[in-house]
Amino acid sequence: MNQTAIGILLLVIATALVLIIFACLYYLWLKTKKLEALAKRSVAGQTSTGRANICGYAGKELYEVLQGKKESPEIIAEIKKGYIFYLTRHLEAALEQGMIDSKKSRPSDLGSEMAVGGTRGEITSWLPVDTLSKFYVFGRGIADSREGGSNEDELKATLNELVQGALSELDMRPYSSRVSEIITRKYVSELEDQS
Repeated sequence: MNQTAIGILLLVIATALVLIIFACLYYLWLKTKKLEALAKRSVAGQTSTGRANICGYAGKELYEVLQGKKESPEIIAEIKKGYIFYLTRHLEAALEQGMIDSKKSRPSDLGSEMAVGGTRGEITSWLPVDTLSKFYVFGRGIADSREGGSNEDELKATLNELVQGALSELDMRPYSSRVSEIITRKYVSELEDQS
């Protein structure tokens, strides 16, 4: 091999290496852009107050979307799946407040809005005060029934009616048996254990 051929071969190899390096850098740049876009979308899932939302909705707006079905059926189904946990906690909180207030002998003012923590962060849940007041009164009744020895089956039936009423407002009736079971296990079945 003469020197000219070696020089050309080195030039070809160096050019190939430079092209490979630039191709790798371009590939990494594209992947970084995709990761940044993904990170921006996940941050966009949080409102300016730092609270999360479900499909872009939180608070009263979420309640109105579920009540009015202003979205596609797929999004409504996704919202229902994500919101049922937070809704259950909101109903439980009203019931717990009634139990606590019956011990204090003075009522509290219920608010429609409540920040509920969960796996997606803290979501603002909104329910009408009249719905929450039914659970509040039921909670006060649970505390009174501990002393009076009330029938657990009556309490379960009443709770089931309350849950079905609250969830039917949002067209979430299929979830009512599961929500009733969760709340019953936490609050009504406790009565038997404590007696």
